[in-house]
Amino acid sequence: MVGRDAPAGAIAAVDAANFALEGAQPNVVTLAGVLDPGGFVDARGVPDLGRLRTVLAVRVRSSPALCRRPVASGAAWHWEPSQPELDRHVRLWGARADGADVLTFEQICARTLMTGLPLDRPLWELLLVPGVDGRRCGVLFRLHHALADGLEAEALIAALCDDGAAGVAGGPAAAVPLPPAERLSPLRRLREVAAQTTAVFRRTVRSRVLLGPLGATRDVAFLDVGLAELHDGASRAGGTIGDAFLAAVGQGLRAVLVAAGEELPATLPVSSPVRLPRPPGEGNATGVMLVQVPVADADARAGVARVAAQTRSEKARARAAGTFEWMSGPRSAALLMRVARTQRAVSAVASEFPGPVRTLRLDGAELVSAWPLALLSANVRTGFVAASYAGRFRVSVQTDAGHLPAALLVADAVAEALHTIARG
Repeated sequence: MVGRDAPAGAIAAVDAANFALEGAQPNVVTLAGVLDPGGFVDARGVPDLGRLRTVLAVRVRSSPALCRRPVASGAAWHWEPSQPELDRHVRLWGARADGADVLTFEQICARTLMTGLPLDRPLWELLLVPGVDGRRCGVLFRLHHALADGLEAEALIAALCDDGAAGVAGGPAAAVPLPPAERLSPLRRLREVAAQTTAVFRRTVRSRVLLGPLGATRDVAFLDVGLAELHDGASRAGGTIGDAFLAAVGQGLRAVLVAAGEELPATLPVSSPVRLPRPPGEGNATGVMLVQVPVADADARAGVARVAAQTRSEKARARAAGTFEWMSGPRSAALLMRVARTQRAVSAVASEFPGPVRTLRLDGAELVSAWPLALLSANVRTGFVAASYAGRFRVSVQTDAGHLPAALLVADAVAEALHTIARG
């Protein structure tokens, strides 16, 4: 077998494609959170690393995906068994201070995003940040995208928590089953591949601030809104939570353009991953839909229905098409990266997926809040990713700090849009 269920064997082509995407930012999936005192975390938010490593030793051995490393053989990749040294994989984040200034948790997250994972050992790490908010402990679970996508990452970290797989009841592992995907005929499949290729070369995004060479620094901001309230508000506006999220992303992009003094287009194309049925042994299972999100119109509630009119058909199309053809293997992914550095077809990437319905505990410490972190790649300077967690809809915004306004400016616009939708 391959994928997360086996410690060794050939790496699925769709997973190996992610090794070709290393570029201006490491291709690492990150889940960030904050732990309350309890268990291995003392009243000052300081973790007992020795205790945590002892507890995790057994749990890690029960997760084969965390006990293997990638090995390249020419153009092919395979997994080799490799027991992680927990003193290297479970550790404190580096310096807490930058000169005389103490970094915020968001700033620490931003810096960590630019640090890669060594390929000579298992492709994950758990970083602890003492004293967040004076009494809590920050945590960053990082793993290479070749190992898992965001949904699989949540399942893996849940397996390390006190409740194990049960911790994601109602979350990724037990999410609402996907409708069966339409099977495309060979001719329709060929047409879909042609359409995907044509889409890559479209030049519809004129903004000079949203797209361009990526700098060496990132900025991160977090926000959240009540999940039930957002669900009800989105439904009243004629869409789903995912539609509300994409409509709010449009308002975030609007904030960037206004700050840069650029003209506001009616809409901008945003790439949004779509969950696919996960074949055995694959850590990545996502298709792609392109959604035109309203930008010029500041009415976020009206934007929900406009987005929903697209996603109803686009999700089905993306699931029928399956894995984005250019991401089906390392060679095609490498070609995609060459083209993508100057692409004008996508203005931003926005991902959204369900998470645990209740809080998780890591060796007795409650994970009171959690956010997945976005990835920036190619020439896309803004990323949005959202997940539900314990009754809250949590969004992280990442920007290229060298070229865009502060991520907080974008996050504030997204938050205002989501709250407006929730109240509507």
